[in-house]
Amino acid sequence: MDRKLKLLIVEDSEDDCVLVVYALRHAGFNCDHLRVHAARPFREALTRQDWDVIISDYNLPDFSAPKALEILQEARLDIPFIVISGTVGEETVVKLMKSGARDCVMKDHLARLPGAIERELKETEARKQHRRVEDQLRQAQKMEAIGRLASGVAHDFNNLLTIITGFAQLALLEPNPAQAGLEQILRAAERAAALTRQLLVFSRQQSLEIKTVNLNALIQDLEKMIRRVIGEDVRIRTVFHDKKAMVNVDPNQIEQVILNLVVNSRDAMPTGGTLTIETQRFDLDPEAAGSYGVRPGAYFQLAVSDTGTGIDKATLAKIFEPFFTTKAEGRGTGLGLSTVYGIVTQVGGGIRAYSETGVGTTMRVMLPAAAAAAESANAPAEPGVERGHETVLLVEDDQTVLALCATVLQTHGYNVLEAGDAESAVRISREYRDPIHLLVSDVVMPGTNGPALAVDIRDSRPTIRTLFMSGYTEETMQQYGFSSENAGFIQKPFSASALARKVRQILDAGSNTLRSSV
Repeated sequence: MDRKLKLLIVEDSEDDCVLVVYALRHAGFNCDHLRVHAARPFREALTRQDWDVIISDYNLPDFSAPKALEILQEARLDIPFIVISGTVGEETVVKLMKSGARDCVMKDHLARLPGAIERELKETEARKQHRRVEDQLRQAQKMEAIGRLASGVAHDFNNLLTIITGFAQLALLEPNPAQAGLEQILRAAERAAALTRQLLVFSRQQSLEIKTVNLNALIQDLEKMIRRVIGEDVRIRTVFHDKKAMVNVDPNQIEQVILNLVVNSRDAMPTGGTLTIETQRFDLDPEAAGSYGVRPGAYFQLAVSDTGTGIDKATLAKIFEPFFTTKAEGRGTGLGLSTVYGIVTQVGGGIRAYSETGVGTTMRVMLPAAAAAAESANAPAEPGVERGHETVLLVEDDQTVLALCATVLQTHGYNVLEAGDAESAVRISREYRDPIHLLVSDVVMPGTNGPALAVDIRDSRPTIRTLFMSGYTEETMQQYGFSSENAGFIQKPFSASALARKVRQILDAGSNTLRSSV
């Protein structure tokens, strides 16, 4: 099966370029390539899209491989750079490799090129995975350091508050002309004490009383209060996928988690909207658990979604830090989400945020399932994922996610037709003459959304099955026309094995009515 390869070729000879592409296609690569032969178009090409590999001739009339490599390094892009030549000697090859070239292939031995590319693609993915792990570790270390700092500040500040409160109360034991001022001092001290308690929760220094509680019942008990908090212009929806959601938490603290998330959602919808509170059980495999910073096992997800203004990526990276806030001065302390983070992590859970500006935000909290719930739901270990042979039309506007999903499905034997937007998907469906068995599409995309795209494609392919993927919950997706009656759903982030299992499940099912997956 062909493997798609985005290839940037630095070559002045069109004939040599054709030979390179032919050698790669003969080895099973489906090359989407661009040829450049000078510095300026090379720089422009680097910014145009994400390339899998760069292949450069050593000598060109107005350019060279060393110069191209220098430009690539200045751009700080991790793209394998392979030199091809018919004349370079051993010393030049060694110098190129020391400068950062990944390999050097002679033009009269192009049969070696596919293997070199295959090796470099694997090593590049390993480096990316290593960086992702390092980023997660740095974030965890940063949050731990902030937590230690917050704990120290809170303890020291509590000592000062004890002194302030104590002497103010002593002064009020007898008639005092400054009584009104002292009472104001006490009220301010009480508010400050509440802030220090939140700091202690964030730093996981606050003692919690862990109990086994039904998360669904707790939400139902809070619903009246939530309705008062959010106001009349916000519609509230509660969705429970399981009759009971038994979790191990401090019920008082988890109430605070829910209310903090609800208040954030309300503030993101100043002109009204829809607030969805949803619970659902998931078994997290090691990969999915790692994305939440928790151990693999059984969890209940608490998802709070809004249709508000959304959060940009730069802000999203900081939202759990203490005192970070985007609200106007006087409208927030910046401790709401940091308190949520502290409570959730202290009980062994994890939290992630998914947001798109102008669309809304979903906060997903994973809480450990109580032992009885986990045991009753545990099934025998899943067998390995079966391979397939069907054709899948994959639609995703994020090129990195598109490449990842395509690789996963191709690895499992599927013929994958890739589209970066709905318009391309419709064109591919129209021009492709053989059967397409499954449409796998993102829901929120520029222009036409996923459900609308599915309707268009079903007009000409009525038997095609559909799987939607999104960072929002299944219930939140209903505003985009999603219905579990005619499509499957998988929630981002998902592991490679989860995607492969879900695709196989849909293709093997007797109908399109399918349950969602994490």
